[in-house]
Amino acid sequence: MKVKMAREDLVKGVGRTLGVVDRRATMPILSHFLLQAGETQVTVAATDLEVSFRGFYPAEVEETGALALPAHYFFNLIKDMPGETLELTGTEKLKLQIQVGSSNYQLYGLSKEQFPAIPVVEAQTLVTLESQVLREMLEKTGFSISVDDLQYHLSGIFWERLETAQGYQLRLVSTDGHRLTLIQRPFPESEQFPLEEGIIVPRKGVVEISRLLAEEEKVELALTQKSLALKANDKYLFIRLLDKKYPDYRRIIPEVFAFRFAIQRKDLLDIVRRISLLSTERFKGVVLHLTADQLQATFSNPEVGEGREVMPITLEQGELTHLPLDIAFNARYLLEPLAMMESPVVLLAINDQDKPCKLWEKGDEDYFAVIMPWSL
Repeated sequence: MKVKMAREDLVKGVGRTLGVVDRRATMPILSHFLLQAGETQVTVAATDLEVSFRGFYPAEVEETGALALPAHYFFNLIKDMPGETLELTGTEKLKLQIQVGSSNYQLYGLSKEQFPAIPVVEAQTLVTLESQVLREMLEKTGFSISVDDLQYHLSGIFWERLETAQGYQLRLVSTDGHRLTLIQRPFPESEQFPLEEGIIVPRKGVVEISRLLAEEEKVELALTQKSLALKANDKYLFIRLLDKKYPDYRRIIPEVFAFRFAIQRKDLLDIVRRISLLSTERFKGVVLHLTADQLQATFSNPEVGEGREVMPITLEQGELTHLPLDIAFNARYLLEPLAMMESPVVLLAINDQDKPCKLWEKGDEDYFAVIMPWSL
């Protein structure tokens, strides 16, 4: 292999592999990326057997070849090298010589034959989606994915397609058993995207999809029985889907509520954020004392201190005779959805202090959080 290519292109390509490779894998090859020189371009690929990436980059190829190289060492080296063009030369003993100007390095690699096969997009129908839309959906649901290894079936985001009066919609749902987040947005021209049964995209796949979407305006999606493929220009990402059944999330979402309060989002966000600064692993709850026109937030932590803040609210639905109402939450479970919402006003719907409540933006009922309160 003998190649000349722009250092910036190689930095971008190898940088995309860093979130994919597995540095702690029992198989050394999984901490490597594959550098393959074709006739007119260079392919950069990586996989941990669950998430795979392949990208194509322009280069002057004098001699074809391929070599697996340690991703993090290679990236850290070339990102700080001087010059705009790198000369890459493979040797017979699985070494890669990297030269720019008077700088010359050699890295030891592994044979391409050891590298696992990267999936390909075959004859599946590709569906186009605006990157900004899908990225927003992932960001607004990713924080409530379960991080508990014992809840493997909840360790990803559930995707499904809905047919509504307004056309096809893509719905994303995540839950960790204590709270649930749901968002849906228009998904036009998706008749050939078989999502009726739903799929579960694992947490690591969600992170890598978001990184890819940040770089492109549009993305094309394809679905096989076991994986989700994304194509953006000359970059491909493949995510192995979780082979588990997602719980019936619909039964968790209350259909009716006794009370609905309108609250200034930023004011509530600021109060909960300040309270969360005093939270510890043992003491992280906030108690909301709700009347028809006032919310009082209190927090008590024997290890740190206590606090109380008051703000005005508006009762939009509910019987005054059943107020005031006290309800307690994990501060983070309020903070995270509030931080993702954008409307000046949010709506908080409650039945009683022991039943799930619903939080959503006024004017957007297609994005909401369902939060289980703590027992008082």
